[in-house]
Amino acid sequence: MEYRTLGKTGLYVSAVGIGGWPLGGLVGGPVGDPRKPVVDEGWAGSDDDESIRMIRKAEDIGVNLIDTAEIYGDGHSESIIGIATKGRREKFVISTKVRGFYTDEPDIAHTKKRVRDACEGSLRRLQSDYIDIYLLHKLPHAGAVPTVMEELGKLKEEGKIRWSGLSYSAASKREEIERIQEAGEVAAMVIGYSIVERNAEQVIRWCGENDIGTMIASPLASGVLAGQWFDNPPKFDEADKRATSFSDRQRTEAAFKKFGELRFLTSEGDRTMAQAAIKFILDTEGVTSVIAGSLRAEELEDNAAAAEVPAITGGDRERAMEIADEAQRIWKG
Repeated sequence: MEYRTLGKTGLYVSAVGIGGWPLGGLVGGPVGDPRKPVVDEGWAGSDDDESIRMIRKAEDIGVNLIDTAEIYGDGHSESIIGIATKGRREKFVISTKVRGFYTDEPDIAHTKKRVRDACEGSLRRLQSDYIDIYLLHKLPHAGAVPTVMEELGKLKEEGKIRWSGLSYSAASKREEIERIQEAGEVAAMVIGYSIVERNAEQVIRWCGENDIGTMIASPLASGVLAGQWFDNPPKFDEADKRATSFSDRQRTEAAFKKFGELRFLTSEGDRTMAQAAIKFILDTEGVTSVIAGSLRAEELEDNAAAAEVPAITGGDRERAMEIADEAQRIWKG
């Protein structure tokens, strides 16, 4: 496994990590608590025992970075990670997120309580005394930003978090990042990026130039670039976050036929489709690590091997982007 330094944090992380959204499943809540369906934010196909096996396999193959969030399965993802890493916590770098600043006007007392309660809830579910990287999943009202960043600073002083930062759903523009930086620490970011969705490329490069570690989410575009659906795109449960994107069958099937042309990246037999998609990102300027969602240990092993496969050359990168762009136009209309 290749390891990289996560920006100014100095944390040494595997080039390929685990994206924890799929671990939340379709029925949420921490392990041992009453379960309830996850609305619009679920992920089909997870199995708790297999998720735990996968995370324990990660240690064996050198994968040490796991990203999650309190919202993934209403805490279920964090809970599974806590079970899997208990007794071996120091072997992993864990990133999680706080979400939920909904008031139109800043409420200082509520905001402080929300940040602290969320952090302590994540610590309980993760069965840990500390969180390596604590991210804002949703931006607070502009007037509340100083309060949020001050509370994050206190949590860091108390040793409950080691570093703080932002998630791509919180800040997709440089101006947003800089506004948060004025009030506090932005040491690392989770940013969505793939062959299919490349809007964040300039932000990623800027992060690299400013010593902000980057963890790249959705590298397989929610499973699209894994390759197994090119000939037969799936239908999803309505609670699955991917259901809406796949709802127009005619467009979806036409788009996936075009996506299938990306198989040329595997023609030499030295990369799987998923590995090609991840390698494309790893070779992008400013990228520290790719956090790919995995449901099984075998998927994780395949993803992790992407760090070692041959680079995708300039001509092949351009061709891949052209195919992906055309497929997106067909799919989204």
